[in-house]
Amino acid sequence: MNDDGVRVTRIDWPTAIPSLRLLEAIRLAVSLRIFVPVLLLMFLAAGANERLGEKSIEMRAGDSARSLRNVSDFELPDCLNMICDFLTRVATGSAPLTTAAALGFWMLMLGFCGVAAIRSAGCRFCTGSRISLTAALQLSLHSWKAIFVSASLTWILLGLLCVAFRIGSRIGIWTHISMNAMAALIYLVGCIVLGIGWLLSLAAIAIDLCDGAEALSRGISYVLSQWLRVVLYATALCLTMMVCDLAIHRLTDQACVLATSWHGNPDPLMREEFRTAVGRTLDKFAEMICLSICLCEIAIAYVLLRNVEDGVSLREIDGGIKR
Repeated sequence: MNDDGVRVTRIDWPTAIPSLRLLEAIRLAVSLRIFVPVLLLMFLAAGANERLGEKSIEMRAGDSARSLRNVSDFELPDCLNMICDFLTRVATGSAPLTTAAALGFWMLMLGFCGVAAIRSAGCRFCTGSRISLTAALQLSLHSWKAIFVSASLTWILLGLLCVAFRIGSRIGIWTHISMNAMAALIYLVGCIVLGIGWLLSLAAIAIDLCDGAEALSRGISYVLSQWLRVVLYATALCLTMMVCDLAIHRLTDQACVLATSWHGNPDPLMREEFRTAVGRTLDKFAEMICLSICLCEIAIAYVLLRNVEDGVSLREIDGGIKR
C-alpha cells in the first residue's frame, strides 16, 4: 500500500465540472466577430418588422394567448421572443398562414447570422484560434442549403406538432378537459425539444459542417439522449443571461443618467426626449450582448454534448479552420 501523502494545491474546476465551461461564453461573446453577425441579425429583424408594419405589433399586443416564453419570468432577446410568439399563435389558430411563413423567415435569418457567430465562437473555444469575420460569413453563405433544409424540416415537424395539438384539443372538448392539458403539455415539450435541437443543428452546421438533415438529427438526438445535461445547460444559459442582463442594465441605467444629466440638457423637454433616445439605444446594446452570449453558449453546449455522446475531443473541429 502506498502511504505517501498527496497534497492538492490546485483543482482544474472546468475539467472536473465541464459544465462550468459554459461561463466562457461571456468571454467569447465580447468580440467583434460575434457582434457583427448579431448586429446584422438585429438589423434584419428591425427591417422585417418595418416591412410587416403595425400589423405584426398589433397581433403581438392584441393576442390573448399566453406565449410559450411566459412559462417563466425570464425575458429572451426579441429575436427569440418573436419565434416563441409565432409558435403560440400557430398552435392556437389565432394567426393566419402568413404567420407560419414569417416564422420560417425568422428561422432563416437566425440561422444565417447564427452560423457565422457560432463558427467564430466554436473555433475560439475548441482550438483557441481566431477565425476571420469574412471567413465566418462566407461559411454561413456557403452553408445556405444546410441552413434552409434544417429550418424547413424543423418547420414541418412543428407544423405536424401543431396539427397533433389541435386534434388533441378537439378530442379533449369532446371527451374530457384533461386531454387539453395533456395535449398542451406534449406540445410544449415538443416545441422545446425541436427548438433546442434546431439551435444545436446550427452549431453542427457551423462547427462540423454537417448537412441540414444530419445536423437536425444530431441536435434532436443529443436533446433526447442527454436530456438531463441539456436541462442543466439550458438552466445555466438562462442564469448566465439573467445575471448579464441585470449587470448590463445597471450599467446602462447609470450611463443613461450621466448622458441625460441636467448639465448636458438644461431644457426638461429636450432632456426627456434625449433620455428616451439614449434608453432605446442602450436597450439595443443590452440585447446585442445577451444574444451574443446566447449564441456562444449554444456553441459550447454543442461541443460538450458532442464530447459526451460521441467521444469527440473538445479541441477538434471537423470542418477545419478557414482564416
